[in-house]
Amino acid sequence: SVQDSDVERNSDRERDYGENSDSAASDYGSGEKKKKKKHKEKKERKTKKKKKDDVSSQQPLEQKTSAQLAKEWGLEDVDHTFTEEDYRELTNYKAFSQFMRPMIAKKNPKIPMSKMMTILGVKWREFSSNNPFKGNAAAVAAAAAAAAIAVAEQVSAATASPEPPPQPPPIRKAKTKEGKGQPPNGDHLFCYDDVDDDESEQEDSSVHSSSVRSDSSGRVKKNKRGRPAKKKKKKGDGYETDHQDYCEVCQQGGEIILCDTCPRAYHLVCLEPELDKAPEGKWSCPHCEKEGIQWEAKDDDFEDFEEDSEDRDDDHMEFCRVCKDGGELLCCDTCTSSYHIHCLNPPLPEIPNGEWLCPRCLSQPIKGRVQKILHWRWGEPPSPIPVPPPPDAPPDVPPPPPMKGRPEREFFVKLVGQSYWHCTWITELQLEIFHSVMYRNYQRKTDMDEPPSLDYGSGGEEENSVGKSEKRRAKDPQFAILEDKYYKYGIKPEWMMIHRIINHSLDKKGVYHYLVKWRDLTYDQCTWERDDMTIPDFAIYKASYWRHRDAIMKEDPDKPRKMRTKSAEGEEESPPSPLTDPTIKYEEQPDFVTATGGTLHMYQLEGLNWLRFSWAQGTDTILADEMGLGKTIQTIVFLYSLFKEGHTKGPFLVSAPLSTIINWEREFEMWAPDFYVVTYTGDKDSRAIIRENEFSFDDTAVKGGKKAFKLRAPIKFHVLLTSYELVTIDQTALKSIDWACLVVDEAHRLKNNQSKFFRRLNDYKIDYKLLLTGTPLQNNLEELFHLLNFLTPNRFNNLEGFLEEFADISKEDQIKKLHDLLGPHMLRRLKADVFKNMPAKTELIVRVELSPMQKKYYKLILTKNFEALNSKGGGNQVSLLNIMMDLKKCCNHPYLFPVASMEAQKTPSGAYEGSALTKASGKLMLLQKMLRKLKEQGHRVLVFSQMTKMLDLLEDFLDHEGYKYERIDGGITGALRQEAIDRFNAPGACQFCFLLSTRAGGLGINLATADTVIIFDSDWNPHNDIQAFSRAHRIGQANKVMIYRFVTRASVEERITQSVRFSVYAALVRASRTVPPASAHSHRRHVARQEKGQNKACMSSLAVLTDTLHFQFD
Repeated sequence: SVQDSDVERNSDRERDYGENSDSAASDYGSGEKKKKKKHKEKKERKTKKKKKDDVSSQQPLEQKTSAQLAKEWGLEDVDHTFTEEDYRELTNYKAFSQFMRPMIAKKNPKIPMSKMMTILGVKWREFSSNNPFKGNAAAVAAAAAAAAIAVAEQVSAATASPEPPPQPPPIRKAKTKEGKGQPPNGDHLFCYDDVDDDESEQEDSSVHSSSVRSDSSGRVKKNKRGRPAKKKKKKGDGYETDHQDYCEVCQQGGEIILCDTCPRAYHLVCLEPELDKAPEGKWSCPHCEKEGIQWEAKDDDFEDFEEDSEDRDDDHMEFCRVCKDGGELLCCDTCTSSYHIHCLNPPLPEIPNGEWLCPRCLSQPIKGRVQKILHWRWGEPPSPIPVPPPPDAPPDVPPPPPMKGRPEREFFVKLVGQSYWHCTWITELQLEIFHSVMYRNYQRKTDMDEPPSLDYGSGGEEENSVGKSEKRRAKDPQFAILEDKYYKYGIKPEWMMIHRIINHSLDKKGVYHYLVKWRDLTYDQCTWERDDMTIPDFAIYKASYWRHRDAIMKEDPDKPRKMRTKSAEGEEESPPSPLTDPTIKYEEQPDFVTATGGTLHMYQLEGLNWLRFSWAQGTDTILADEMGLGKTIQTIVFLYSLFKEGHTKGPFLVSAPLSTIINWEREFEMWAPDFYVVTYTGDKDSRAIIRENEFSFDDTAVKGGKKAFKLRAPIKFHVLLTSYELVTIDQTALKSIDWACLVVDEAHRLKNNQSKFFRRLNDYKIDYKLLLTGTPLQNNLEELFHLLNFLTPNRFNNLEGFLEEFADISKEDQIKKLHDLLGPHMLRRLKADVFKNMPAKTELIVRVELSPMQKKYYKLILTKNFEALNSKGGGNQVSLLNIMMDLKKCCNHPYLFPVASMEAQKTPSGAYEGSALTKASGKLMLLQKMLRKLKEQGHRVLVFSQMTKMLDLLEDFLDHEGYKYERIDGGITGALRQEAIDRFNAPGACQFCFLLSTRAGGLGINLATADTVIIFDSDWNPHNDIQAFSRAHRIGQANKVMIYRFVTRASVEERITQSVRFSVYAALVRASRTVPPASAHSHRRHVARQEKGQNKACMSSLAVLTDTLHFQFD
C-alpha cells in the first residue's frame, strides 16, 4: 500500500477501474475480513458528501501546509531541516512520528492529541514529497495508477481462465506497541542494515496492521481506565470485529459473511440472489448498495491515527519488564507484559509470527509453596536461537551468528509441608512470580552477584573439612550422591535421617503414607511420606513402628499384610510380671546394660542398687552426687531396670532445663535403646502434633488443636522429656496421666514452695519421685526443707518446727540427728571419694588493677554524676538505682556504659577497635597476656561472665586476637547449644575459647576437653560459680583443672568476695550418708578449722564442698 496521502488526488482514476482496484488494494486475500472501526453516522455522511464533491468538481483540493495549520490553531511550528541521513533512516510513518512528536510536544506542551496527529500527518506528507530518494508525489501517484491498471487487467484475464487455487492467508505477526520513553540503544544488535527501505516499510506496515490482540487464549482483557470496553466479536480467523454475529434476514447464527461498509452480516442462502460462495475482495451488503454506501480506502495517516487510538486503549505495559525502558515493545497475548525482543532470554532476532506468550505466562507453577530459600546458583543459558539470513544475502555468505541467551539464577528451595528430600531447584522467574515478597527480602539480605560458598562435608569452615569429605566420598558413594544433591547446599545430613515414624494413613488407592519425624528437627516439621519413597532405613523404621503399635494395641486391623508376615523380632517389651527382687543388689553390671555397650563405674552401680532399694521401700529420694559423677546415667539405668525387670512399664516424666534436654535424649538412646522417648518441647504447633500423634495410637485420645486437653487412652510412650515451663503451661494434658515416676533434674528449682513449678507438680499423680541436684543446700535449711516437703509432704510439713529443731546446728548431736533424718532420702558422693586419681582442681584468685578509664567511671558512679554517665542523645540511661551493679559493670569494662560505648573507637564492621577495647579494662589486659601463654602451652579455656553484654565485648576481643571460639548464653536454644558443645568437644577442634554466661552455661553441660576456667566476674550466688567450673572438672577430664577468678583490687568486687561465707550446712549435706573414713576425717578437719576461725579473711565460698581445692593468693 502507498503511504503518501497524495494518492487521494488520483482517486477518480482508481474508480474508473471499478471494484477490482478495491480488492487489489486489500492487504489480505480472498475470504479475509479486516478489522474496521465503527464511525458515527454523521461522520459517514460528511465523508460521502466530501467524496461526491471531489468527484463532481474533478479538481484537486488545496491542502494546507503544517505552518499554516499551526498558525491557524495558534501553535508554534517546528521548522526542522532534514538531513540526507534523516531521509535515509525515516522510511515509514512510525519512525517519522517517533522522531517529530517529541519536538512538537516540547514547543506545544498542551497540544490536543487530534491536532498533534493532524500536524504529524501533514509533516509526513511534506517530508515524503521532499524525499530525494523516493521521487516526487506525481511519480508516486503515477506508479500507483499503473499498478491499479495492471491489477485490473490481471483480474479481467482471470475471469476467462480456470479458477486458480486459493492463496494462503498472510501470517499474522505478534502484537507490538510503542512504549513511553526513548528506545534503548540495542536495536543495532540485529543486522538489518542490508535490508532495503521498501522491505523495511512493508515489514513495518505488516506489523502495524496485525497488531490486533488475539483473544484465543481465553483470558479476559480488563479495562483499567474505568470506562466500559468495546464489545468485540470473535470470528474463526481470530480477528476482532464490530459486526453482529447473526444473519440480518433470518436472525440466526452460523457461517455468515460480513459487510465491509456496515456492521450487518448475512447467510449466503439468505441473500437475493443466493450466492454459492463468498465473494472475493471487499463486499457491500444489499442495504448499503441500496443506500449508495461504498467502501472507501483510508489513507495511511488515518490508519496511523487509528493505531494511536488503539494504543491509548491498550492495557499493556508502556515499558519493558526487564530493562524498564520504552521503545518498540513486544506484547504478550495473555497478560499485560511487554518486552524488547533483545531483552528476552534468549533474544529474538525478529518479531515472531502468530500468538506470542511472554516468559511469565510460560513459566511452570512450583510444586508447592516455598518455605525458605537454601541456596542460589547461576544456571545454564538457554539454547541459542538461529538468525535467518537477509533475503538479498549472497548464498556464499555464512549465516549470521545465533542469538545467545544469558545464564539466569536458580534457587534451591524447601517447600512447605515437604521434607528436605523434596527440595528442588526453581528459576528466578518462578520465585519472582509466585513468591515476590520472599524474593525481594532475599535480594536485600544476600549478595546476588556471587553465589554463596558451598558447604562441602557439612563440616563448617575448618581447613580439613573438605579433606574429610573427600575421604568419606571415596568410601561411601551414596554419601557422595547426597552431598552433591543436598548437603553442599546447606542441608544437614541429620535433617534427612528418620528419627521415628509417629503415625500412618491410608489413601483411597490403598497406598500407605507415614508421618515421619526427622532428626534434629522439631515436630512441626514432620512430613507425610509415601510408602514407596526411597529413604535410607525407611523399611526398618516402618517395621519398628508397627512392632511398637502391636505392643500397645495388641491386634491392629490397620497393619499391612506384608508387616503381619514378619517375625516379631526387634525391641523387647517389658515382662508381664517382675523377674527379680529390687531389694537384691547387683554385684556386677546387669545384662541389659551390657547389651548397650556401656560400662558403669562401681559407684554408679552402687547408686543404681540404692535407687532400686528405695523404690521397693517406697522412699522418694534425692540423688545429690557432686557435679560430673553421672547422675543422668544412673537415673536412666534405674528407670530402664524397672522396665526390663517387669516392675513397671511407665510412663516416666523427666523435667530438666531446656539446655540439657538434648543431652538427656542422647543418653536415653545410649543406655535405654528399647525406651520410646518423646521430647515434649517446642512451640504450640509442635506440641499439638506431639499430643495428637505421640501420646497415644488412638487418634481420638487427644482433641486436635493447639490447646492442651486431657488424655483418654493408653499411653504410647515410655518416657516424656520436657522442660520446667511446659510442666506448668500444659498441665491439663500432662496432669491427666498417671506417672509411674517423676525425675526433676537440677532440683534446686524446687527450693521455693511458692513457685508455680512447685505448686503445679504437687497436683500431678505421681507414684515415685526422684530429684537430682549437685548442690542440694545453697543458702539455708529452709531450702532443704522445701525439697524434703516436695518429696514426702506427709512427713515434712512443719517448717517452723524443723527450723526450731535444728536451730543450733553446730552441736554434734543435732548434726547426727539431721544425718539420720536425711539418710534414707539423700545420696551424695564427692569426686574425691569415688575417684582417687581424679585430676585436682586449683582455684587462684587474681587481683587486677583498674585501668585509668575504669577509675574515671568508678569515681563518676560514686559521686553520682549523671550528666557524665549518660549520653545527651538519649537511649539507654544510667539510673544508679543499683550502684552495686553499676560498680561491678565498671570493674568489668567501661564500655558497658552507654556514653563510653558511643565514644569508643569502632571498625567499619561495627565492632570495637581491638587495642582500645583491651586498654580500657584491666581484666582484658591481663586476659590478653594469659591467653597467649595458655595457647602456647596447649590449654583450652572456658570464660564465664554474668553479663551477656560483657560476652559481646569478649567476642570482639577474641576476634581481634585471632582466636576461634564458641558461645552459649540464655538466648541460644537447646539445639544450637548442643551443636556448639559438640564442635568444641570434637577431636582436633580448633576452637580455643568457650564463652559462657554463668547461669545459662552452668547447667548440664560437659566441657571436659577444657582444663582452664576463667571466672571473669563472680556471681552473687557462689553455687552458680560451682556449677560453672564443674563443666570442666568432671568425668573424662585428664588434666589438672586451673580456675582463675578475676577480682578487681580495692573495689566492690574484693569486698564481696571476702564477705561471702559458706556456712557449715554444706558439710551436713556432704555427710548425709556414711562416708569412707578418709573422707570423714577430712570433714572433721575442715569443721575444726572453721570452728577455730582460721582462714576467715580469704576463705572462698567454693572451698566448702571439696577438700581438694587449694587456695593461692597473690
